[in-house]
Amino acid sequence: MDIILYCARCAKGGEHEKAYRLLSLALERELGLSPPPIAREAGGKPYFPSRPEVCFNLSHSHGAAVCAIHDQPIGVDIEKLRPAPKRLAGGMEDEAFFRLWTAKEATVKRLGLGIAALRGPVEPDPRCRCLAGLMEGWIITVCPSSDAPIRPVLWVETPA
Repeated sequence: MDIILYCARCAKGGEHEKAYRLLSLALERELGLSPPPIAREAGGKPYFPSRPEVCFNLSHSHGAAVCAIHDQPIGVDIEKLRPAPKRLAGGMEDEAFFRLWTAKEATVKRLGLGIAALRGPVEPDPRCRCLAGLMEGWIITVCPSSDAPIRPVLWVETPA
């Protein structure tokens, strides 16, 4: 199965809602499913108890959201390209810092470790793939459990 990646811009403050809207859209359009109830693992990773064959992960940042769906555990992270926090970047260029940060966060999310794991040393999984050009101004990284093609869908809602 391809990794399905839905991404969209949204109003600031509406990112969380947009991420779940993307999940609903992807499930309906790609798999013909209505969103089942969501539960959370101990580390906070969401999953569908009634559909363990459908793995997903969500992320949002500063006016944008993403949803990744696959048949194996997956992690995704999006960050708006902006000045990197000096205390974390250690002199890295902004884009290089956010490429590394999103790879680390996507790795931790795929493993279900919880974001607190980022306080310790985290090596990004070598399978992580950065899609820096998909949405101009944002860095998106997908961390799959195994190599698979990524099929991105840039969702643009048209006014009613």
